[in-house]
Formats: sequence, C-alpha cells, structure tokens
Amino acid sequence: MMVVLYLLVPAAIVSLAIIIAILHMIAPDHWTPIISYAIKNRYTKKKAGAVSLSLGILHGLFSSVLSFTIVIFGIHFIPDIYLRLFVVSILLFVSFYIIINARHEAHENRMPEPIKKTILLTSIIPDPAIVPVILMGLTYGMGFIFNTISVFIIISGLTLFSITIFLHKILFNKINSLSPQKIDYLVALILLVTVVFVIL
Repeated sequence: MMVVLYLLVPAAIVSLAIIIAILHMIAPDHWTPIISYAIKNRYTKKKAGAVSLSLGILHGLFSSVLSFTIVIFGIHFIPDIYLRLFVVSILLFVSFYIIINARHEAHENRMPEPIKKTILLTSIIPDPAIVPVILMGLTYGMGFIFNTISVFIIISGLTLFSITIFLHKILFNKINSLSPQKIDYLVALILLVTVVFVIL
C-alpha cells in the first residue's frame, strides 16, 4: 500500500502542476494584453500564436524561478500587492495612452513601438503560483522538482498559445473591418477591463 501511495503522489503532484498552469493562464491578465497587441498590430494567427507561446513559456519560467526562490529562502521578496500594483499601473498607462493617441493622432501617425510593447510586459510578470507544488515535491528530490517545473512551463506556454489562437480566430475577421481609431478604443477597453480583474 505504501509503495502504491509513494508512486501515486508524484503523479498527483505533476497533475496539480498541470492544473495550476492551465487555470493560471486562463486568467484574463495573461491573454488580454497579447490579444490587444495582436489586434492593434493586425498580427496573423501564426504570429500571434508564436508571441503567446513565447510569453507563456517566459511567464512559466519566471514564475517557477520566483516560486523556487520563495521556497528556498522561505520569504516573499516581492509581496503580491506590489506585483499587482505594477501590472495595474502598466495597464492603466497604456490604456490611457491609447485613448489619447486615438483621439489626437492622424491616420499616418502610429503609437511608438516601445509603448505598444509595454502591454506585453504584463503577460510575463511572475507570481508564486507553483510554490505548493514545489513544497510537495521536495520529498522526491531536485530532479523531480525540475521535471515538474518543466511540465508547468511547457503547459503554461501551450495554454496561452491555445487561448490566443482560439480568440484570434473568433475576433480577427470581425475586427479587420474596424477603423484604426475604433481598434484603439477596443484595445483600451479590453485593457481597462483587465485592470478590474487584476484588482479583484
């Protein structure tokens, strides 16, 4: 019985890492900035998918490093409230910039690329979502933790990729007919709704 339990627990821990990665990346604050950026720049499905996969993997990697650091040192270096404030600040700044830009720009003037790319930063800001998984896996050694974290990172990337591709397919054809100003307002609205989600 103990042998069966010893074998089942690692499978349960890996399963938990997969569930956390999927549920975590479904949160709008991860995919709405990518969708907004893709809409704004009229990305193809392939390009939007590549960006989302890369950002999902980066987010999974940074979150794993943060979580591992918290487990090793037993403290929170950056409290969650500061990360949330940072995300909200970026989203608000970019949203208002887009609105102001849409109201005053001529069609030939576009938003500077560094400002647009700031939106994507919010998709990779790490959080300690996988701390419980790392704590549970310590019994099975560092090799097991490394493998579990690798699964978490890969699933994070694939989940964000899947959500982006699905939404791109639904939204892009409808949005293509809109004027640049209307797209700007739509992107700003999506980001402001994301701010509400992050605050809650």
